[in-house]
Formats: sequence, C-alpha cells, structure tokens
Amino acid sequence: MSADTLEQADNENSKQSPENKKRELANALVEALARGPAAHTDKPEQSAQQPSSTAGSSEGARLMRVLALGFVLRLFILTFSSDFVSKHLSTRVELGTPVTSYNRLVEGLHLAAQGISPFDGGLFHQSPLLLILFRAPFGWLPQLFSDVLFIAADVSVALMLAKIAAKKITLPSFASRPLVPGETAFYCLPSAVAMLYLFNPLTLATCLARSTIVFSHLATVCALYFGIGGQINTSVALVAVATHLSLYPAVLIAPLSLMASGLPGRSKAGPQSPSLATGAVLPLLKFVVFFVAIHALFVLLYGFKYFSATVEFTLQVADLQPNVGLFWYFFIEIFDEFRQFFIAVFQLTALAFTVPISWRFRKDPLFGSVLLVGIVSALKSYPSWGDLSLFLGLIPIYEELVKYMQYTFLSANLLLYGVGLAPVFWHLWIEQGSGNANFFYAATLVYVFGQITLLFDLGSAQLRRQLDIEHPETRERTVVQE
Repeated sequence: MSADTLEQADNENSKQSPENKKRELANALVEALARGPAAHTDKPEQSAQQPSSTAGSSEGARLMRVLALGFVLRLFILTFSSDFVSKHLSTRVELGTPVTSYNRLVEGLHLAAQGISPFDGGLFHQSPLLLILFRAPFGWLPQLFSDVLFIAADVSVALMLAKIAAKKITLPSFASRPLVPGETAFYCLPSAVAMLYLFNPLTLATCLARSTIVFSHLATVCALYFGIGGQINTSVALVAVATHLSLYPAVLIAPLSLMASGLPGRSKAGPQSPSLATGAVLPLLKFVVFFVAIHALFVLLYGFKYFSATVEFTLQVADLQPNVGLFWYFFIEIFDEFRQFFIAVFQLTALAFTVPISWRFRKDPLFGSVLLVGIVSALKSYPSWGDLSLFLGLIPIYEELVKYMQYTFLSANLLLYGVGLAPVFWHLWIEQGSGNANFFYAATLVYVFGQITLLFDLGSAQLRRQLDIEHPETRERTVVQE
C-alpha cells in the first residue's frame, strides 16, 4: 500500500502542469530579485532542497551580470569617447529636445550658480528637481559624477523592468488566467528583459547623449512596479513626479486607479474589497494633490515664470525646434489664427486614448499602461528616440503575444527606416543644404507610423489571445468570405 501511494504521488508530481511550474519559478524570481545580490550566497544544502530557489538565485545572478555590463559599457564610452559623444550625440535633435536636452540643463545650472532664476533665460524648460539633483555634481565634482547619475538612472530602469517582468506572472490577472489550449507555459526571463532594454541602440544613444528623459522613465517604471505590487500611494506619488518631469505620464493614473480598485482580481475579491468608484477615484484625487503640491512649491520658489517655462511651454509647443514628432512642422506652417485650435486638437489626441484603453484592458491594467506609454511616445509634443526605447523595453514583458502579432515585419521596417533616414535627411537639410524640411519630416512620419502600427498590432494580439482563451472553439473555425 505504501509503495503504491508513493508511486502515485511521484506520478502526480511528474504531471505537474507547466503553468504551476511557471508560477513557482516566478515566485522564486520575485524573492531573489527582492533580496538582491545577497540571494546568491545561499548554502548548498538549502539550494538542494529548494530547486525553485536555486533557479531564482541563478536568474538573479544573471540579471546582475547584465546590469553590470550595461553600466560598464556606458561608463567606458562616456569616459574614453567623450569628444565623440559631445560632438555627434549631445546635439542630435532625435535624442534631445528643448525639455530634455543636457546642454539646456547645463545652462540652467550656470544661471542658478550665478544667483539668477534659470527660467529667466528662455532656454531652460526642465524640472527644478533636476537642478537640485545636479547642483552638487555640477558645482563641486568632476563631470564623471554627472555621467554616473545618468548611467545609474538608465540601469535602474532596466532593473525595474526586470522586476516588473518577474512580478507580472504572480499577478491575479495573469496567474489565474488559463493558458491557450495546447500552449506551453513560457515567459521572458527578467535578465532578458533588462538586456533587451540596456543594449537597445536607442536606449544606449539616449543615455550617452545625457538626455534627462531617463529620469522620467525611472519614475514611470517605478510607478508601474509599485502599482502592480499594491503600493498605490507610492505609485501615485511617483506618477506625479514623472508628470512633473515630463507631463505626459499623467495618463498612467487611469490604469493605476484600476489597479487600486481591485478590478483585475474582483472575481476573487472578498466583501471588504473597495468599490470601483472609491478605489478608482481616490488615487486620482491623491495624484492631483501630489501634482499640485509639487508645482505650488516651485511656484513659490521661482514665481509663475517657472510654470510658464515648463507646463505651459510644453502644452503650447512654444519652441518649434525639429524633433521626431508631428507637432513642429505642422505648427511652422499653420496660420497663427488657427494655432490654438490645432494645439488643442493635437494635445487632446495624445490624451483621448487614456480612458478607452484603460477600460478596455481593465482586467490587465499593466498592459493598458504599456499601450499608453507607446501612445505618448508617438503623439507627445516633444518626443525623442528615448521615448520609443522605453516602449520597446516594456513589450518583452508580454512575450506571449509575439506569436499573435501579424505586422511585426512591417512595423520593424518602418521604425528602422524612420530611425535610419532621420540623421541622413537632417545632414542633407542642415549641413549640406541640398534638402529641405520636408525630407526630415517625411522620416518622422514614417517613424511615427511605425509606432502606431506596432501599437495596433500589440493591442490586437492581446485581444486575439483573450478570445482564444475564453472561446477556444473559435480556433478551429474557418472563415469564408464571399
């Protein structure tokens, strides 16, 4: 009897579903990432008794190696190729905009060091938080310390993306969802997510150009991580900081409010779970309080010139310096009497998708957040390649959708053509004088169209996968068009 019982137990363990194994490994990864490098010093006997913990520790060590390599590579290039970076990257309009340029940050720091308000010069349009962050490295420390701040922020973004990838598998909206019939449980390793972000050429170029967009990205991914972890107050505060730095991350408050409402796991929620109205509205009110408090503080310090030089400057698109977005060329050509109308149209277009997308993907607010990051990257007033790099860094978290995407080749080619042709057409237009603004704007149109195609494909892939899960019988049907 005992032998039969043991044999039956062994058979049950060997038949453990891949989904359960995935969840066990995910939990181990989350614990290993939470413990950090100390997780790699477990005793051999403990590791032998807990194979999942060993896998988590191994993945944690792999992640630390990826982060270290990304840090060293950036530091090496900035240290030994500083002239190349200053000449060919820091001045690129594709990498730096009036609200993210490092050169303009240096101008603001110079003015502040002389006791002059940095917002009086007409060149500085960034957050005073950056002035506070870089005051010590700029005033008393070598340039290396400023470079390390940018590198540390970029590597921290990769770390948080890896933590989001590990955390996502344990979410109720994902862990309780059945797999597509016949599908093998697999997911993108956190170290792979970090590697795809860190060694993306767009990410690397953005960091080397010292674009301050990396600090907005850090606040954004931290907000997403704490949001899916249930720490809503911290998440809302970080969204307010990201909005203060870059304005457009405000759209993320909608999916974060759905996370707070408990809607993704409402089917299993207890009677004490918050109502949808209470759970969704309260984070929004907290966000407004945080955001107003931050701006009120700096208005008191710098006067209303601060507000007009940052928030109003971004909304009104006051500087028409060329970039990889849609605004600059259009508003150069538009008549002044129509300017305010079309500014409202363009800005509302970037914000109009917030509620529909958040509600359509209310069972998975993290995915809604990913789509909103992509929409902001394509439709904001001062975009750069760094915005696209964050969107591309979030996509591997949903690697199960890759096989459902139908236009990957098209969107990849559009993005490659847009990124590749922009410097060429800029050279023909500005440096050789053999082209004109239409050349460069055509490249930006291809670039934006590639992002929109990728967004459409990613959203459609999620909907098709949900259909396969909820109605598996539709996979066997043949659609005939007459």
